Formats: sequence, C-alpha cells, structure tokens
Amino acid sequence: MCALALAGCRQQPPPPEVVETPRNVRILELTSTNLQEYFEIAGPIAPVRGTDVHAQETGTVARIVRDKGQPVAAGEILIELDRSLLAAELESARANLELQRYNAEKMQQLFDAGKISRIELLGAAAEHARAQSLFDIAALRHDRAAVKAPYAGLVVDRFVELGELVAPGQRVARVIDPYTLKLVGYLTEREVAWVSIGSEAEVRLEGSERIAAGRLEWVAFEAEQLSGKFRVEIHVDNADLLYHSGMIGRARLQKHEFSDAITIPRDAVVTTGAGPAVFVVDEENRAHAQPVRLGSDQGLMVTVREGLVVGDRIVVRGQRDLVDGNLVKVTEVADTTDGSLAADPEVVKAASAGSRVGAPDREAER
Repeated sequence: MCALALAGCRQQPPPPEVVETPRNVRILELTSTNLQEYFEIAGPIAPVRGTDVHAQETGTVARIVRDKGQPVAAGEILIELDRSLLAAELESARANLELQRYNAEKMQQLFDAGKISRIELLGAAAEHARAQSLFDIAALRHDRAAVKAPYAGLVVDRFVELGELVAPGQRVARVIDPYTLKLVGYLTEREVAWVSIGSEAEVRLEGSERIAAGRLEWVAFEAEQLSGKFRVEIHVDNADLLYHSGMIGRARLQKHEFSDAITIPRDAVVTTGAGPAVFVVDEENRAHAQPVRLGSDQGLMVTVREGLVVGDRIVVRGQRDLVDGNLVKVTEVADTTDGSLAADPEVVKAASAGSRVGAPDREAER
C-alpha cells in the first residue's frame, strides 16, 4: 500500500506541446477599382433582312444568273424566265406607240390649221395614251419575267431548276442581307428602364474569339403578354462576313458603372451562420472571418458595400478549409483583382472573365 502511495505521488510528465500547422493560402490585397454592371442577352443571330423572292410572271426558267452562295447587287437578275413571247409583245406595243405618237402629232397640226374638230384631236390623243399604256404594261411584264434581288446581299437558296415552269407567286430564291446581323433578346420591366436606343454592346459569338461591336437598335414599347418582357434588337456589323446567321451570340449591355468600389472574387466569399463573410489575414498571419455586406456583382466579381477596406488582405484560395483564427502561410499573392495569377491555367482566367450576371443590387436600383 505504501509503495502504491509513493508511486501516485510521483510527478506526471507534462503533455507534449501542440504545434499548429499553418494552412497554405493565396491572398489578394484590396484596392479600389471600377466595376461595370451588365445585362446579358443570348440567342442566335440572324440577318436584319431576309426575303423569299417570288416569280411575278408565268414562264420556264431560261437562265440562273445568281446561284446559291453568290453575292448579288440590288436590282440584279437572279432568275430569268423565257421572255421571247413577252419580247414580241413589247416590240408590237412599241411599234403601235410610235404610230399613235405620229398620228397625234399630225392631228395636232391639222387642228392648229383649223382643218379638224377638237373631238377628232381628242380621239387621236386618247389613242396615243392608250398605246402608251399598252407599251408600259408590256415593258413591265417583260421586266418582271427577270426575277431580281430586292437589295444587295447574298443568295442563300434557290428553289427552281432550269426548264422548270413557274407561276406567279411561286418562290424561286431567297436573298439575305448578311452585312448587318441582329441578336434578339428580352429584358424585364426593371431592366429595360436602364437601356436606350443607340447603346453600345459587346457581342461574343460561339466559334469566334473576336468580340463584335453591337448597337441597340430597337426596344419594344409593349411587353409580350406571355412573358411580360420587352423585346430588344442588337445589330452587329458584319461587313467582312466573318459571322454566319444562326451562330449563338451573347451580348452585354452596360447597366451601371461603380467607381472607386471594392470588388472581390465571388469565390472568396464563404457562408457563415451570420451571413456572407471573407477571411482577412492579419499581421500575425491568422485568418479571421469578417462579415461583409455585398452589393452588385458582374461575372465572378462582386462589390463589397461594408466590412472591408482598401489594404485588407483577403484569402482567395484555400478559404474553404479555414475556421476563424486559423494560422495561415501566404504562398501566393494574386496579380489581379479577380484573384488569379499569370501562371494560372487559361480555363481559370476565362472563368474569371465571364459575363454571368448575378443578382441585381436592389439598393442601388432604388
């Protein structure tokens, strides 16, 4: 019993000291920047003008002057019908017109000499007018037997073949104006109040790395009954024919620009029981969860209305594994406000430069 008591009186060795392992993080030192807020409209682009051209006379197709894929000038012949009969009628009408013109001139001379009555003069003038009308009709029919382009553009389809008999009203070709394309989209009642005709837009088309310049050309005065949204049209210059009808376009219309704002990557924000927060690294390299009040966002960037100041160092990589007060090791400092580094993969940079529109800033709109 004494031995046991003596053993219990011996001092226990102190517990080993716990060494905290710092967590590797990337940080961003905050500066004031400008943030542009956009609306995004997506959809296929189409020609501003596209026309199905129809025959106006009966006849067989004698010549295909402009075929699919060929450019055409305004008024240039696309399809020519057999006009031999119409040409003969035109020549007959021309000869009759010349005869009636000569007759009317002679009758005028006789009337001036007092050799015929006014009724005879008027009869000759009426015959001349009738001959002129018949000639005009024959010339018009002869001209209409050559189907022409309504405007300068591109022939995108042909619906008849050589030797085929066509009738008035039959579709023979399709012409589009490929030099100006349009992107149609819809804006809500709240959004449409921010835009105006003439506003510039950036249009990115799938399959092309270029950003096309667009212009808002039309805003509907009346909302559609089913959706309650307003239709808008953005025109895109396509003078060099780089873009094709049917390509999917994404247009960005500027809504508002925030000057001298603190903007951070959306990924830097974490959700806590008290709401959104950002981990701020102090001088002792400890990360503290700082509650923030967020404002408008654009793409993967968001403004901070309260909670952060210029000069704060926030965690932009590795924040998901942190708890308040963790010791951190700063291994990377971001080069740009989106939290990226020059060595980051291109897919990461492309995502940071995205154009996804987030929830609107309700206070700013009010």
